[in-house]
Amino acid sequence: MLLTRQPAQTSRLEAGLAGARVPGTVGRDGAGEPVDVALLPLTDFALPDDDAPLRSLVAELAEQTRSTEPVQEQASEPSAAPRAPGRWLIVTSPNTVRALARVGWDGLLPADVRVAATGPGTARALREAGCAAPVWTPHRDRSARGIAAGLRELAPGGARAWLPQSDRARPALTDALRGAGWAVQTVLAYRTVAYPARGSRRVLAAAAGNEVDGTDATGPEAGMTLPTWSPGELAAAEAGTVVVLTSSSAAEQFAERCRPRGGGAAEALLIAIGDPTAETMRALALPVAAVCATPDAAGVLEALAGLRRQG
Repeated sequence: MLLTRQPAQTSRLEAGLAGARVPGTVGRDGAGEPVDVALLPLTDFALPDDDAPLRSLVAELAEQTRSTEPVQEQASEPSAAPRAPGRWLIVTSPNTVRALARVGWDGLLPADVRVAATGPGTARALREAGCAAPVWTPHRDRSARGIAAGLRELAPGGARAWLPQSDRARPALTDALRGAGWAVQTVLAYRTVAYPARGSRRVLAAAAGNEVDGTDATGPEAGMTLPTWSPGELAAAEAGTVVVLTSSSAAEQFAERCRPRGGGAAEALLIAIGDPTAETMRALALPVAAVCATPDAAGVLEALAGLRRQG
């Protein structure tokens, strides 16, 4: 099985798959079919060519008194948290945190600014960047819809928010908050580019992160080293090689760099990590063999089990 991620991104996803067994199958030893995991890096993350707006955001955050309270992942049920209009920094991926750090953010914030993060992985990236402000995370639904619903509960009358994000960010979160009376300032934090990015602009140059639809895990997983394939090696792979496309941008790069021209990749089985990736694959006329119900190791294993049941 190939995952369209790079070595710096290895996280709980890879750790949960390496050495796992496919449910409902029987391998040579009588147990489930073992999973062999390797990486097929197709995308990377780079600072925008014009990073002045991102640097301006960092300068604005640095102008006022800063919080030094310990990080707390607050009770995520919106009803359990205090009403909090005012100002928010909304962070939707670890790579956003790292992009802010690359342009000089030291993690400190004005005392009246609250922080919202997609989940524990992004909250951990904030801690690693030096952010000591309390962090709110959604309790269950970490999609744009779930984040917006939780924040609307916290500030039903609206608030001001900074939303640094990637060039691939969809407008759902911004639109939902603005529709609820929030004043949202979006800032381009990083771009998704073909792997590898230029070293001087690379977000993952000295740290790890991820870009997997619906997740915010960080990496690399301690002590984990996985084989790495190139698109050329995939072209020579045997029929039935499973490739898990872990983002819409990875699907686009796969279509551009790995679309079969009479090679072995024509017989690869492509699994989408989630519905957004599957939609992109269909738009690119890439065959969708399966879609993971959840963007994690359990979801990948169940999708693989479904393929095996189909024969």
